[in-house]
Amino acid sequence: MKEELKTLWRLQKLDTEISKLEARKKNIPQEIQQLNKKLKAKEKELQKQKETFQEFITRRRNLEQDAEESKDRVRRYKAQLLQVKTNKEYQSILHEISTEEVKLSAYEEEIIDALTQSDELSKQIENLSKELEKDKDKFSKYEEKLQKELSEVENALLTKKDEYEKLTNKINSVILSRYQQIKRSRDGIGVVGISESTCKGCNAILPPQFVVEVRKGNKILTCEQCGRILIWEDDVD
Repeated sequence: MKEELKTLWRLQKLDTEISKLEARKKNIPQEIQQLNKKLKAKEKELQKQKETFQEFITRRRNLEQDAEESKDRVRRYKAQLLQVKTNKEYQSILHEISTEEVKLSAYEEEIIDALTQSDELSKQIENLSKELEKDKDKFSKYEEKLQKELSEVENALLTKKDEYEKLTNKINSVILSRYQQIKRSRDGIGVVGISESTCKGCNAILPPQFVVEVRKGNKILTCEQCGRILIWEDDVD
């Protein structure tokens, strides 16, 4: 019976290792997906900034065109001043010139504002583009590393599962069934060790005589608190 208990202990270790490998196998593609998602978000941000930059360029060109048209009107009005014959006409044209000059001043201020904002945005785009290129390079290398790890995990899983199957063939089917039932109901842990008089599964203090029986290893004994199969740690460490 002691040898079967040792086999159960090895089986539990394999179970734990397999669970960790399966979790990692599941997490690696998710990790790659999350990294790719972050890259896509940064690419989207860069594209949005480029579109905003183009809007500033278009706005500035429209403003420059409006400013030129305003300047032309000012020039025409000033030329008309030389041809007017009455004071009323003269004052009217002066008013038009003043109105256009106010508009022109506003256009020029907006052009300067658009230039300033587009320059700042241009620098942001340049920095973000460089940052994105670095991130892409890092992602590519890290993805390659993760894919390699995934392959190693899959190979390790095959080896562990093969070893697990061989071990199960060495254990009495009744004992194996009991172990698997306990494992399912106890977060994947069906066998635990005891050190001195403490169950390592739930930290319960076990009666001295009960501990003696566990040390003998003549039969399957379970913790009264957590229900896990017990084995003396010194026999397996």
